[in-house]
Amino acid sequence: MREEEWILTTEDESGVRRVRAHEYARDGGICRFTAGGASYTVERGAVLRVECEGELSYALEFDLLRATAAELATPYGSLPVEVRTHALSFAEEGGFEAEYTLYFGGEPSRRKIAYTPARAGGRHKKRNESAPAEAGADKEGI
Repeated sequence: MREEEWILTTEDESGVRRVRAHEYARDGGICRFTAGGASYTVERGAVLRVECEGELSYALEFDLLRATAAELATPYGSLPVEVRTHALSFAEEGGFEAEYTLYFGGEPSRRKIAYTPARAGGRHKKRNESAPAEAGADKEGI
């Protein structure tokens, strides 16, 4: 595998964070990388699955057709969450972008996550633009 620099970008109400990612393994639709002191495993298939092991650990599934349940493990305990995916795209070179709402105890938090090459270029090949309309998916105008 050719070494290439990647950027992991996350965005929520508190702002945008970008960290350099070091990809160390890729096998078909699965890649593994480290970023910001955490280890990630990403599986691209019918849904996008992002696992993170670090101070905050989780396994989130991004599925345009249904909401998914997950658990965020912190040093202070675990929090059950629900993920509702609004947009999901995959790039030809292996990156991805997802827009979603994370529900903590019913409270929505609109978020984005992207894994993209640091070099210029790299168009995303969209698999799907948005999720089907879902009752209550946009609580409180989000």
